[in-house]
Amino acid sequence: MYQALIRRSLTIPLEPMRWLVVGCLGIALLGLVMPFPVFPPCPMLTVTGVPCPMCGMTRSVRSFSVGDIDASIRYQPFGIIAAIVGIGVLALWATPTTRRIVSVRIPVVIAVSCVAGSWIWNIGFNPTF
Repeated sequence: MYQALIRRSLTIPLEPMRWLVVGCLGIALLGLVMPFPVFPPCPMLTVTGVPCPMCGMTRSVRSFSVGDIDASIRYQPFGIIAAIVGIGVLALWATPTTRRIVSVRIPVVIAVSCVAGSWIWNIGFNPTF
């Protein structure tokens, strides 16, 4: 009985999710058409004065989205993985037949792996950190 209540309360309506995906893809395409020359400052660095272990991820994804692969790798190699996985997950969630196939575990495992790899990269190998 409780499982049915939990399942019903955790069900996400498909129609709003599609519009969310369409909106995210639209913003991504807008970023390709209108590249912004200035990045917003890192909130962690601005507030604390200390760079976070994920430092460079926004710049990396942004550079990858405009096709500057070299800069993307220099900023944060895991930004390319994050961008590709993010686009793939959004595309899978946008299609009604694969929505049930996409497990929550797969994106979570990939995200945790990218965060761990990013921390190792920034703390151990990134000379600008």
